[in-house]
Amino acid sequence: MRLNHIRDFMAVVETGSIRAAARSLALTQPALTKSLRQLETELGAVLLTRGVRGARPTEIGRAFLARARAVTVELQRAREEVDQLRGGRTGRLAVGSAPGPALGLLPEALPRLRQRWRDAVISVHDVSPSEVLPALREGRLDFALSVPLGPLEAPGPACLVEPLYRNAARVVARKGHPLAGATSLAELAGAEWVRTGGTDNTSMLPAAFRAAGIEPPRYRIECRSFFALAEIVAQSDMLAVVPWQLAAREAAGGRVVELAVSDALPARQISLFRRADVPLTPIARECAEILRALAARAA
Repeated sequence: MRLNHIRDFMAVVETGSIRAAARSLALTQPALTKSLRQLETELGAVLLTRGVRGARPTEIGRAFLARARAVTVELQRAREEVDQLRGGRTGRLAVGSAPGPALGLLPEALPRLRQRWRDAVISVHDVSPSEVLPALREGRLDFALSVPLGPLEAPGPACLVEPLYRNAARVVARKGHPLAGATSLAELAGAEWVRTGGTDNTSMLPAAFRAAGIEPPRYRIECRSFFALAEIVAQSDMLAVVPWQLAAREAAGGRVVELAVSDALPARQISLFRRADVPLTPIARECAEILRALAARAA
């Protein structure tokens, strides 16, 4: 299997047709068709269905596409790593983060990193626990900062987990909320809540309610956007559990208040997750070192 076979297959999937892919690759359609046929022959499977509406990957083709993208990303990382080891300061870094470290660590870590890597492209992505492992496996992230919930509770030997620090959570409500003065979970038994972070990120609050002998909370809205979450809480009577950094920022704006029931909510472990079979590039290693130092201070 040649790299141009993988490149050609990905181009067809991305453009949606052999004609468009050939044009983007500066190839003739017969040459591209021959390349695809050679790839399918070697794999012993049909990767694409061809029709009047273009070319679409088959079920096997979609599975192969995920591997092909991962291979392409790793080759690009390999080129960048060689350049970095030779003293270059270019390349790419992709970090996934939960809201706590996104607000508490990265704003200080990234400017430090940029002092030595001014020509690098750095991207930060919001990720929920369920998104971390697929993103690492497919090469979309170099590493992620997250809480060990859902699939990250036991990620398996393919993932290395490095605990960094524990991050506290807060219950927030709009300013003037009837329950704004609550000091115990029992007082919140009848409240309605916004579920944050998806279904894999909701174990802490129900567990705290059960420990207090209270019926589990009622979720009326699921919100994966922490920007939207602040507005939903500020303009309704629903409550939410958020990292303390987000609670402090929104409370400073005067529209949201923190409820004095934080002792009932255990702090969550923030860990660094990365693939076990792929070493970090120099820029990723340096970023991780900066984050470890900041996390030690935060702890």
